[in-house]
Amino acid sequence: MIMKKILLLLVMISFITVAMAQKRKKTEQPLTGYAITSVEKGGRSWKEVRLVNITTGEEIKSIYQSKQETEAFNARTGNPVVKKDMTVTKAPVKKVVNLDQELSTSQGNNVRVRTVVVNGSPIQYDKPFATNSAAMAYDKKHERLYYTPMAINQLRYIDLKSGKIYYFENESFGTVSGFGDGPNQITRMVIASDGNGYALTNDANHLIRFTTGKNPVITDLGALTDDAANGNFSVHSRRGHGGDMVADAAGNLYLLTANRNVYKIVINTKVATHMGTIKGLPEGFTTNAAMVEDGSKVIVASSESAVGYYRFDLTTMQAEKVSTSPTVFNASDLANDRLAFAKKKKDKKNETPEEQKQSIEEVSRKSPAQDILTNNGIAVYPNPVTSGLVKISFADQPNGKYELQLIDITGKMIKSQEITVGSNMHIQEFRLPQSITKGNYLLKVTGAANNVSVTNKLVVQ
Repeated sequence: MIMKKILLLLVMISFITVAMAQKRKKTEQPLTGYAITSVEKGGRSWKEVRLVNITTGEEIKSIYQSKQETEAFNARTGNPVVKKDMTVTKAPVKKVVNLDQELSTSQGNNVRVRTVVVNGSPIQYDKPFATNSAAMAYDKKHERLYYTPMAINQLRYIDLKSGKIYYFENESFGTVSGFGDGPNQITRMVIASDGNGYALTNDANHLIRFTTGKNPVITDLGALTDDAANGNFSVHSRRGHGGDMVADAAGNLYLLTANRNVYKIVINTKVATHMGTIKGLPEGFTTNAAMVEDGSKVIVASSESAVGYYRFDLTTMQAEKVSTSPTVFNASDLANDRLAFAKKKKDKKNETPEEQKQSIEEVSRKSPAQDILTNNGIAVYPNPVTSGLVKISFADQPNGKYELQLIDITGKMIKSQEITVGSNMHIQEFRLPQSITKGNYLLKVTGAANNVSVTNKLVVQ
């Protein structure tokens, strides 16, 4: 009779566990990032902005399309921008200007690219991405995507709530003089932990800070300085032009050059320290775009290769492919709101008994299965068990001796341990045998005076 009740309880708990797992799976959010891409995969015209799924490499949402007619507004006044043209050349002689080649040339790549014949005609200065862009940063607080066009020293942003685009007119953002000015092109941008945006020129001689509050201020902080230990890996090297930046939770920036080198930048001192070169990327994969995944892991994309998105570790510099599809939208920039080395949620080992009690009560409210398992004020967690260590919480239980019994589904006892509860909020650790195999088990808690008896199901993974 007892075994039938236990089996019935197991069936009920298994049903609830499966239902909860399916619900969690449905609510899990994919890793996403904002990307500046071409219209098609493999293209080299950086005028489209998409929210992409990093795992699948597919578009989730279109943010800006170059074919759309968009009116831009002044970021200070809110008035429509004054439309004007930027003439590429005044000479009557036909001239070939490659809008896409500048990005590639500035990165030091020897690749063949398509050309765009301009023939001295003007380019629309007021068109949001008329000259392409390779620098973008996501400001989550204000729901904005800041960016700067190539060959135009102006800060702009897309308001993600309204879809409108704003320009900081007549306010210098860098010193680029045109398409041929590769060193002064801005191809790196990020929002740091201080809430400010930072942009860096290819030659690393201009680190530009822009605040993101009500009255934004743009400040050129000057040139970066190489750490004495950098040796031949200078942050100013032309071979390292291009790339992107990410930020960490401690207030530092990380520059990823297009040729796979990584530098840590201390903002206050503007000193750049070479951390190493990313390993494990496929041939021809330039590191043009980057965003933080979590911890020390960073996602990178290439403007030259559409074979996939990769993650690498800032501590080991080792990369691995993260996308599952054969092709992705190659990108000149990626952006999200995550910071490297951000603190994780507080470890339960460091919680006070009162905090542990609150955590258990919160889980009980959220989980129907826990409502069954925490009767009599006794709860077992974590469940499923992955580390071999289980904790049993006794809330407002009679003081005295208790016996813990680990039983397999055949009724065989695997381990027994006697404990003493001496407080109203007692947390007891119970380590599973090293030889235990994966599967379903029962953990029975019995009071010495037989006044308390609770049986919980454990899933060992």
